[in-house]
Amino acid sequence: MKQSKKQTVATNILKTAAVLALCTAVAYLFNLAGLRTENISMVYLVGVLLITMATERLLYGIAASVASIFAYNFFFTAPTFTFRVNDPNYIVTLVILLAGSFIVSLLTSKLHRHVAEAQYREKQMRSLYDISTSFLGVSGMDDIVRYGMNGLSRLENRQCIIYTARDLSMGKHAAAELEENEAARWCFENVKPCGCGTDYFSGSQWMYLPIRSGNEVYGVAGIHCGDTAPAPGEMLMIQTVVSQISGAMQRETLYRQQEESKLRIEKERLRNNLLRAISHDLRTPLTGIAGSASFIADSVKNLSEEQILSLVGDIRSDAQWLNNMVENLLNMTRISEGELVLKKQPEVVDDVVSEAYRRIERLKGERDISINMPDTVMEVPMDGRLVIQVLVNLLDNAVKYTPEHAHIDLRAYPESGYMVFEVSDDGKGIDPSILDKVFDNFVTAPALSGDAKRGMGIGLGICKSIVEAHGGVIVAMNNDRGGATFKFALPLE
Repeated sequence: MKQSKKQTVATNILKTAAVLALCTAVAYLFNLAGLRTENISMVYLVGVLLITMATERLLYGIAASVASIFAYNFFFTAPTFTFRVNDPNYIVTLVILLAGSFIVSLLTSKLHRHVAEAQYREKQMRSLYDISTSFLGVSGMDDIVRYGMNGLSRLENRQCIIYTARDLSMGKHAAAELEENEAARWCFENVKPCGCGTDYFSGSQWMYLPIRSGNEVYGVAGIHCGDTAPAPGEMLMIQTVVSQISGAMQRETLYRQQEESKLRIEKERLRNNLLRAISHDLRTPLTGIAGSASFIADSVKNLSEEQILSLVGDIRSDAQWLNNMVENLLNMTRISEGELVLKKQPEVVDDVVSEAYRRIERLKGERDISINMPDTVMEVPMDGRLVIQVLVNLLDNAVKYTPEHAHIDLRAYPESGYMVFEVSDDGKGIDPSILDKVFDNFVTAPALSGDAKRGMGIGLGICKSIVEAHGGVIVAMNNDRGGATFKFALPLE
């Protein structure tokens, strides 16, 4: 730093000497041309102006003014090459030249100062604009803190730190000095500036400002002062940036509160829908199981073996459906709590499809389910248990929404790096009013027959979550046969 300052001084001295030498040479040429000495003095005025502009310091302008008087007197006033002045008129000329040089130096220096201040303000305004616009697209408290620290550092070229309310409440600190954490917490708790240049913690090398909006305090901004506190103009810029940070934090806090409120409302809605779904979907098969079991118990002596087997088959069918429903509920709980963990490993497609068909076979009634598989044995990385559940849900949905003797197709085939699973039927299709919401939880099809008493419930919503967790996609559509088609694709790699 000192070495650089010495180099600057030496450079300015050389500039001053060079300009004065050049002015003297030009003035000598003018003198040879017969110009009056009063006109020659103007050359030195121009030289003083150039020196003040080149060095940007009033001191060198004043020094150049004095040096110009001596050079003018030495080279151009009689007797020449001496510092004596015989003609009183020359004394007036020298005084006017000195005064003019002083005034030129002063005005030029002031102009430089005004230009520098204007450039500084322009830079600050541009920085403030950039900082302000950068906050518009920022979301998340961590990003706001990062952008805020970058803005403060870029604005005043000082080291800075931002404590959020969470950092302070948890005892975290980001500054290197542990003792600074106490000052930051005091600023947060008392909502007053402290540290360097204030009445509180004045021995600190940091200044702390509360980041607040109204009565809400979001954190503390720390600016490293070193040996000097920020100047009033600098302080105004810092406070402006801190105000923008507080505005961004307030916006983020309000957004979070709004999202949390939406989440609470959605959870309450899902809970109510779940209770309705459970009470509706579980009551019917449980009633069937209880009724069939009671009928067998009361009339076992009067029933034929065929009748008993039929009733037992009904009980087994309802129990199988209840087991499937419980599995869906468990998966929905894991998904909603973020605990659904995939255990992916290569699974043979034929084995997965066969197991899904085995589980649904007892529920299909008189419906015909045809299976079309790839010609070669293919393995797909997947969580087999969950993908089987997806196929069971889709097949169960097809069974529930088609009449007896309907035809259901189950296909699996590779396509563009994916293994596609397709379940289609020739039933009544999907109502257009719910086609775009068919994978939402608790969506039920309107105006269905009594055989569709169990509704869509949560099965299709779970299908979507499981498929997307595998990096796949699932779609629903109506087909040319008038029925519904559900397709999902899983990556082959």
